[in-house]
Amino acid sequence: MNPVTPETYHINSVADAAEAGQRIVIPVLAEHAQVHLQRERTGTVRVRKVVHQVTESVAATGYREVVETTRVPVDQVVEAVEPPRTLGDLLVIPVYEERLVRQLVLVEEIHVRRRREAFEHTVGTSLRREEVVVERLDLVTGEWVAQAR
Repeated sequence: MNPVTPETYHINSVADAAEAGQRIVIPVLAEHAQVHLQRERTGTVRVRKVVHQVTESVAATGYREVVETTRVPVDQVVEAVEPPRTLGDLLVIPVYEERLVRQLVLVEEIHVRRRREAFEHTVGTSLRREEVVVERLDLVTGEWVAQAR
């Protein structure tokens, strides 16, 4: 056991210190928390894109022009050549020929009439739709499990 000297007192309680006339120093401690983040693998996720393809029929209205030609004999002597002319929806193309007696003869006229017709047409077309599937690896079974949407 250590001998007690006048400078050293063994203090067992605050009351003993007060009786000995000693000043009591009580250290105040404070703790500080430090947080460290650590990555931890908790599972595996994969994302897949699936393309679905569907063939659908699409109805469409198409248009076409029908051209009708008619040859109209004229066989008439004329003074000069005339260019083609339009009469409403009719294009008239004159056809000439020169004869030995130096006459210009309108032999015939070609009448061209254009008519527009509508028709219904069905076309098969391929439509694509993408779907994304998110799956998580089940660590117990080792199988991929699709996640709910």
